[in-house]
Amino acid sequence: MNNNNQLAVPPRRSRRLATFIPASHWISIGYSELDAQLLEKLQTDIKNYCESNNDDTKIDLRGKIAEPGVILPYHDMLLPHWQKLFKALNGRTLKALTLIGISLPTAVLDIMFSALQSINFEEFVLVGVGLGRDGFLKLSSFIKDNTSLKNLTIGGDLIDDLSVASSLSDAIRDNPNLELLVLAACGLNNVAILGNILEGCKRLDNLSITKCNFGSGGVDLLADFISSNHSTKCLVLVRNNLSDNDALVLSSALKENTNLQWLKLEHNDITEEGEKKLLKALYDPTSMDSIIESNHTCLPFTVELSNSSTRPFLELELFMTNMNDDISIKQKIRKKVVLALCGVEGELFDLSHFNDLPLGVMPRVLELIQEHSDMRTKVCHTHSHLIPDQLEKDALTRLFHTLRGWELPLLFENLNKSSTNAGELKKKQIEDLDNLKIV
Repeated sequence: MNNNNQLAVPPRRSRRLATFIPASHWISIGYSELDAQLLEKLQTDIKNYCESNNDDTKIDLRGKIAEPGVILPYHDMLLPHWQKLFKALNGRTLKALTLIGISLPTAVLDIMFSALQSINFEEFVLVGVGLGRDGFLKLSSFIKDNTSLKNLTIGGDLIDDLSVASSLSDAIRDNPNLELLVLAACGLNNVAILGNILEGCKRLDNLSITKCNFGSGGVDLLADFISSNHSTKCLVLVRNNLSDNDALVLSSALKENTNLQWLKLEHNDITEEGEKKLLKALYDPTSMDSIIESNHTCLPFTVELSNSSTRPFLELELFMTNMNDDISIKQKIRKKVVLALCGVEGELFDLSHFNDLPLGVMPRVLELIQEHSDMRTKVCHTHSHLIPDQLEKDALTRLFHTLRGWELPLLFENLNKSSTNAGELKKKQIEDLDNLKIV
């Protein structure tokens, strides 16, 4: 009987708080109603993840993310819940671990990073968790030793210490499997710190740095990173207040790069003037040499590609050419040369550029012109306000009138010169064409 009475007595509050703390108690000790609800939800989510045995689990724990720097506060009564979570995850395989807007003090970080060494997971997201200097150093040590990690996102915590930047950079460089790094709202306004970070990112496939104010020195560093032609395939520089002048600096660097495939510049202060500068990096029709020296692999865009229907035809054509992995760089150059000679706004093709070419080359030139017309028709198939059949008809009409007006006799006048001069001229023309990769 006494034993039954003892079981009926409610446990002491301190013992009950170690298992679950309701929102009402958080409010009673001074927390806001929103924070109290989020703290209660956090405990519930942790409990559910502890009970799950699914190796494909994506653990996603979130607090306050409405404003930068505003995070869900920590209390020592939460420590047993964090201990329980990482004990349950020991030796597990996960898809991802995401922690957003939750304060993680040293006591939690020590438990977490110690446990994570035994956990296999590919994606790690830490946004607004209050890492601080010690937290970043612990994270760097973890990155360096974890070989399963492929994607890392850090956001909302400033990297404003050179030793922290160096430690993080070394860890990124030494991790053999890391492919993607996202740094969002991490400061990086200091040139020395940004330079340190970039030094460790040379072999990453994907690098994203957003919500920063680089300044001219930082943009120069990014341009050097691009022109150094590292193995990076995608560079995201979204929401960094980049200007038209910054676009010019980056576009110049693109001409030295053959590996970068995507340069994402949405939501910056780049106007139509800056867009033209970026486009010129892909296609500079000033001369044959400038076309050849253009970038033939990258797509630098300042608006979402889903809004491509509003973009100029020239931009779409160049994007299609650079995106085409089924053709070689030489073939891309040929297409851009023909594009330069044929015009893009509906005017007649100016074939007078070809007057001095050997007759044997002309069938190939006309073939490329037809390919250009076909490509324009394909581009227009994605625009509902245009009629592809009419566009094809217009292209053929332009070609017909151009051929009628072309001074074909000039081709034969070249043959009336002395055989020596004609032979030398023809040899020089063929050498020039070979050098320019037109044929």
